[in-house]
Amino acid sequence: MQMKTDAGNKVLEVSKDTVLYEQGSPCSSMFLLREGTVGLYLNYHTPQQFQLFEISRSGSSLGEMGLFDAEPRNATAVALSDCTLVEISQENFPSFIEAHPEETKQMILDLSQRFKMAIQEVKNEQLIIQESLQALKEAQNNKKDTLKDRIKKISDFLLDIPEDVPPELYLSFNSRFHGSLL
Repeated sequence: MQMKTDAGNKVLEVSKDTVLYEQGSPCSSMFLLREGTVGLYLNYHTPQQFQLFEISRSGSSLGEMGLFDAEPRNATAVALSDCTLVEISQENFPSFIEAHPEETKQMILDLSQRFKMAIQEVKNEQLIIQESLQALKEAQNNKKDTLKDRIKKISDFLLDIPEDVPPELYLSFNSRFHGSLL
């Protein structure tokens, strides 16, 4: 059986549950989905497993960072159905661009969309942090007020300060004759 290629790149036909690449593994290629559904996961097959998203639109790309920066994979890609993909190598990427300008444009649009989603996530997280800091600040202020109120109630009870005399004046006067209350 002859291996299928597209602009010099391997065309892969994989069955459901096939791991296309693993988080942390070295890489120098990306994939273009022709048919099927692929899931991208962090910490695949661990208790901390988290599905980032599913890719099911024909012409969608995945694993691009491996093609462009040659760093280890940051997620695990798993076929969620039988899939057909093109594995695009660094060496054959220029010929792929030339042979498929529309799909190349779609790759750029996909990357742009993912970047927008990442920016929105950062904005959402920033808002949560701001709200949390504000709630913490309010809680600290309420705690101070509550402590002040409790001290005032205790001092009013223990010292029996007359209503018409400000507590600060009474405490100042009392400390001159009886020493500090604290």
